[in-house]
Amino acid sequence: MDGTRPGQRRSARFPLGVEGLEERRLLSGRPGYSLLEIHPAAHPAIRPNLPVMPFATPTKKASFIDPSVLIDHGQSVVVSYQTYIAPYAILDGTGGAIKIGTGSVVQDTAKIVANPRHRDRLPQVLIGNDVEIGYGATIQGPSTIGGYEGAAKPTAIGARAVIDGATIEPGAIVSPLARVGPGVTVPTGYQVLPGMNVTTEAQATNPNLGKVALVTSSQTTTLAQTLAFAQTQAADYTSLYQGNSATGVSPGANPAVSGVNNGNLSTVEGASPEPPSSFASTTPAKTIPSFLSPLRGLVGGQLANFPARIIGLAEFHQRAWQVALHLGRANSIRADQGQPIQIGSIAHTGNDVVITSPLGGTLTIGRKFRAGSHAVILSGPNVKAQIGDDVTIGSGAVLDRTSLGSGSTVGPDAYLVSSTFPAHTVIPARAIYINNKFQGFVQS
Repeated sequence: MDGTRPGQRRSARFPLGVEGLEERRLLSGRPGYSLLEIHPAAHPAIRPNLPVMPFATPTKKASFIDPSVLIDHGQSVVVSYQTYIAPYAILDGTGGAIKIGTGSVVQDTAKIVANPRHRDRLPQVLIGNDVEIGYGATIQGPSTIGGYEGAAKPTAIGARAVIDGATIEPGAIVSPLARVGPGVTVPTGYQVLPGMNVTTEAQATNPNLGKVALVTSSQTTTLAQTLAFAQTQAADYTSLYQGNSATGVSPGANPAVSGVNNGNLSTVEGASPEPPSSFASTTPAKTIPSFLSPLRGLVGGQLANFPARIIGLAEFHQRAWQVALHLGRANSIRADQGQPIQIGSIAHTGNDVVITSPLGGTLTIGRKFRAGSHAVILSGPNVKAQIGDDVTIGSGAVLDRTSLGSGSTVGPDAYLVSSTFPAHTVIPARAIYINNKFQGFVQS
């Protein structure tokens, strides 16, 4: 989870500073200060600050980093309070530095790379307070997203979007599968439309060019709900990990602070239970994944060594070993946000596939399901998304609150939102459908 892999040569450490950036205006509004001096305070993502950070923090204040998260050069990655880093995210501080503020969320399989080009400089990725980095999104330094303290506003980067050396001002939104290129600034109150490739400042600021529009009140409301729930999850997973007194009080913790015990990794690894959440009033009695058994039907199983993150009431009509055999690496199937997720059988998935239901709703997937690497399949609030038998989702495609009939195929990098398609539908690669209407194609 942290630092250099066994057998790998450790590269030089890059302290959290601003060499070469003295004239750059940082999110604090004060030029020439290090990341550690930008409020709010943050802490390096190295032991003992994992998976709860900082070490021995009270539940309601702590950040939580899922044990499956890959952190390279954690001494150059700092995270503030009440932030949730979801399964299989990547935080790469090699050759640069990353700061993530308070109350933010980095969703499943998102990738933040401080210095993708490894030049002789010290790029930084600054992610402010109240920022969502979406499922499978990529942030490449030097980039600035959102703001800190009084400058902060809810800011979002959508699923599979790419921010490449750009600035996303507080209160802006980058939609799924969009890209913002080097040197571009997306202003407060603007959204980059789905699948758009924004490479100039004119494209980022002029809606008449067709690549941006104003953020809607509905988007702002949904984003606020997402961030509030992520903060709840940071606390809930912290409690699930360190809240059991049977493990004994954590050495070095303040004895006056209750609820800080030796952690239990088995509760937050592999196939694991759902923690208490803001949806507790609607949570069914079963809160752990279920797999088909030979004689007893579906049986709940907490399997810490399962080779994927499966959380909450996800029901598989396959044996656990069969599910494991057919999943690619770093798959995240999470029913801790909306449930149940029901899957008939998995024929094959690629790597870094995400299946979940943000802010509620249900998702039913039929038999012989296939998904390519980096696919994202989402349901949503008050939605009962259904995917039929023998459906194939292409690599990098994003399905959001969308249903597909049996025998359908979705091409790579397509984007489908709030739509319903009959059996045997074929969606072309990179096609965008919103509310059942074709909107064009994802741009290169």
